[in-house]
Amino acid sequence: MLTAFAVAHLAPTTWLAGTTDAATTRPTTGHLIRRGYLAAAVGGSTAAALYGLATGTAVQFGYEPYLKWTLGSALPLAVCAAIIAATAPRIAAPQLSNWLARTRPAALPAAIATTGICLMRAAITLTPPVDLTGMPGLIGSAGAALLGIATALTTSRSRTTRTITVPGLAIGYAIVFTSDTSSALLVGYLVALTWWAVQLAAYTLRLAYPGAGQALRRLAGSSHTA
Repeated sequence: MLTAFAVAHLAPTTWLAGTTDAATTRPTTGHLIRRGYLAAAVGGSTAAALYGLATGTAVQFGYEPYLKWTLGSALPLAVCAAIIAATAPRIAAPQLSNWLARTRPAALPAAIATTGICLMRAAITLTPPVDLTGMPGLIGSAGAALLGIATALTTSRSRTTRTITVPGLAIGYAIVFTSDTSSALLVGYLVALTWWAVQLAAYTLRLAYPGAGQALRRLAGSSHTA
């Protein structure tokens, strides 16, 4: 799904960077955004389903657990991509550059999370496990710390918030990591990733329908006054 988001973001970004005519920028970019994010929603969720089925087939077990993980993590992102595809073309041309900058994929946190997950899996499957820290293993603890860092970076864009949460989650994830808690730590990252996608969809809606937010604020103010 993150790869699909990256591809969907790349096409309109490349077009906008090479376009100088403001009159043609908005419809063409909007067309690319609609198609790109719709393809991300459909293609990403389809790839996730196929990956779950293929994994179950490869290990010769039932595919249901794998399909639950792949679709469970992909479908919320697919819904957000569909919302973006439906509403982003309504964003005014002067705001498209800011929107594209805001919707850059979380590539670095995803790479950190992938490395952390691989280390965690290696620690669980190695026999005997590596243990130099008194915890479930140095490899697993390092991987869990990386996953905590990725979770903190994905959750917030604020430097202050990141400065506070990155060391806290890194240390916390490393301390609590065991073979029994690894799934819970992974779910924490998936929740953060879903929150990242929800924020992008909400930001897109605010730019596409600026009058709706103002109307809601006026309505809330009128209700409070009454």
